[in-house]
Amino acid sequence: MTPLLRPLMTMTLILIPSLVSQGQDLLRQREIQQLETTHKCFSCHLSQANLSGANLQQVDLRSTDLHETNLKNANLRYANLEWADLRGANLQGADLTGANLSSTLLVDSSLQGANLEASNLELADLMNANLSRANLIKSSRTDNIQSSHSVTLCKTVLPNGRISNRNCQAHT
Repeated sequence: MTPLLRPLMTMTLILIPSLVSQGQDLLRQREIQQLETTHKCFSCHLSQANLSGANLQQVDLRSTDLHETNLKNANLRYANLEWADLRGANLQGADLTGANLSSTLLVDSSLQGANLEASNLELADLMNANLSRANLIKSSRTDNIQSSHSVTLCKTVLPNGRISNRNCQAHT
């Protein structure tokens, strides 16, 4: 390799990850604008976006990549999140009343204080999710949640109105 090519290759290897990251940020920003305008973003890539406190009522986010997204205190009432990837997402205090979370990945997600009243959780994967102080009244298909020992249910209101205190000592 000639001495002139070595610094050029080094610079290229340094710049490529930065350019790829900038491209992903621009695409994410465009998809967020689409979501704000149309209330739909089917199969979008919004991972690691900050949507904290956003009004996303009745949005269609089916099959959307939302892993590690900040949705703290977001309004997701009646949102369609079927097949969405919410692994590691922050949904603390989010309002998911009537939301469709069918077949959604909620592995390692934070749902402390979230309102999931009358939400559809059929086939949702909640492994290692934290549902402390969450409201699950009238939510569907929560038998798998209650039987899973990896889900934290500390002071969680269950679909039948009872309060679960499972795993409270580890998360108080």
